[in-house]
Amino acid sequence: MKNLKILPKGYSPYKLLNVCSNKLVDGANIVVVGDIVPLLIGRGSKPQVWLRALQGPQSKKFISLVEASISQHPLVRVEEVGRQLVVKVQGATVLRVEQTSEDQAFVSELDLTKLGLNVFGSISHLNAGGVTFSNNTFSGGGALVAFPGKTFK
Repeated sequence: MKNLKILPKGYSPYKLLNVCSNKLVDGANIVVVGDIVPLLIGRGSKPQVWLRALQGPQSKKFISLVEASISQHPLVRVEEVGRQLVVKVQGATVLRVEQTSEDQAFVSELDLTKLGLNVFGSISHLNAGGVTFSNNTFSGGGALVAFPGKTFK
């Protein structure tokens, strides 16, 4: 996941990923920081999640927290709640996603602030770097939100 051209093995994007009311079509990314994709949500029998976080407050290095919906860190839990996949860091929800069909999923809750990124949202809107996104459509290999490098809270 370090390079936009090199995606994780097993990652297959949804045809439609609804992120906090914003529609990402044909593999558009939610957020990109420089050439890092800190969050990927792909399709499978359940949503497949890859999640990275800044190593520390002053760091520009990202570490892997979740790979293919499996926690890689002791403070991170990946839970299945009904048809939803919920990722929690130290008990706080950072992602809630539900696969609604084979090619579609819906992110109803997102909070990457605890991971060092100023990105958070609910069912109706997404806030990123002080900008609010609601009911937009993005398509292709780009990103809904792109930051030029390390993003400060």
